[in-house]
Amino acid sequence: MQARYLTLAVFAFAGAAQAAGDPPPPQARHELPMADCLRTDRISNWAVVDNRTVIVANGPNFYRVTTNVDCPRVGLGGGIHFRGAENIKAVAPMRICGSIDEQIVRRDDPPCQIQTVEKIDKPTYQELEKKAASKGSGAEPNGMVR
Repeated sequence: MQARYLTLAVFAFAGAAQAAGDPPPPQARHELPMADCLRTDRISNWAVVDNRTVIVANGPNFYRVTTNVDCPRVGLGGGIHFRGAENIKAVAPMRICGSIDEQIVRRDDPPCQIQTVEKIDKPTYQELEKKAASKGSGAEPNGMVR
């Protein structure tokens, strides 16, 4: 009887030790609803906060776009250029929603995969804009590339 309890205790301890050493599961992608997506044809201002974060003003809406890798030259060339996901383009062109395969495209560099697109409020946008490495207005010519 004691051997059975000892065996169960060993398996429970081994399972807990293995669970503690496992890496955390990947974060789930949170895609914005179509009505809340960033409209790239309506970009009025943008700023590069750091190598992975761009903020975008889009009329009355504000967004934080985060890439999954560093993109040190993201604002090079005078504008921010996005490539939308094919599944979004089919329904609503000129939108970035946080979908798989959305990218920030830079001239002569590989594109940067977008990890998240999230709506932020104006005070958050203004606070992040103070930390920006580079800024611009508008998009060239509509923020989208094919």
